[in-house]
Amino acid sequence: MRPTPIKWPNHAKIAVSFFVAFEAFEKYSQYRQGGDKPDYASLAYGEYGGKAGIWRIMDVLNRNGVKGTIDTNGRIAEDFPDALKELHAAGHEIVGHGWVNDTALSSLDAVQEKTLIKRTLDALTSVTGKRPVGWVSPGHRVNEYTFGNFVDEGIFWTGDLPGPDIPQHRVVNGKPLIIMPRLGYANDLSLIFNAKNPARFYFDSFKAAFDCLYAEGQAGAPKLIDCLVHAHIGGRPNIIGVFEECIRYAKGFPEVWFATKGEIAKYYLDTYVTKS
Repeated sequence: MRPTPIKWPNHAKIAVSFFVAFEAFEKYSQYRQGGDKPDYASLAYGEYGGKAGIWRIMDVLNRNGVKGTIDTNGRIAEDFPDALKELHAAGHEIVGHGWVNDTALSSLDAVQEKTLIKRTLDALTSVTGKRPVGWVSPGHRVNEYTFGNFVDEGIFWTGDLPGPDIPQHRVVNGKPLIIMPRLGYANDLSLIFNAKNPARFYFDSFKAAFDCLYAEGQAGAPKLIDCLVHAHIGGRPNIIGVFEECIRYAKGFPEVWFATKGEIAKYYLDTYVTKS
């Protein structure tokens, strides 16, 4: 059966969010992975995000008047609190993203996982004064008790599952959990860093997806799209330009809803879950 179309505020044809992974690491970043001992070159590559990349990304978001959704490891609150404070003060959404990026929730038991989630949320809250209500797990690796731990800790949306180009929801422990689909149409890690494609490939992929989804919205079935950069990858000068080009391209169209993932999830919760 063809799904019933959803509607966005103000009859928008598409919802667009800009996603930033602001990550910390204990042993290694994506630069070079593996081993039980710290890889200092790999760690230094990851630290670029807090030292340079996140500031460049903030400038791009602010210059274009859009708010980002910032997947933030808890350790960022210790390593780069000034950046975290500025992100929050500028109105960007801070989202839980594990304590460090090289520890997957799926490697923990239920109690360890719950402790890590709470530790992460508490650390971010201690810097911003606002407890996150969204979560994206490192590597999107979750297990059978992750979603229960989310709702028990006040999380009402997650970006951990692939899905159609619209939000969905589940009821977990008697509470709704909004599933904001994991999309890879513009992802600097998968499209550029891992695949070794030129940076231009990032914009071309975003544009192809945006044009298709916008046309579907014009035809009466609005969707959503995101645009993801990692502060230590896409915040570098050879990639940041195509990220900004995606923002400017989307802003060239009428009836586009620019929103954080949390704003989209809350609208979906209020409109399609609470009222149903």
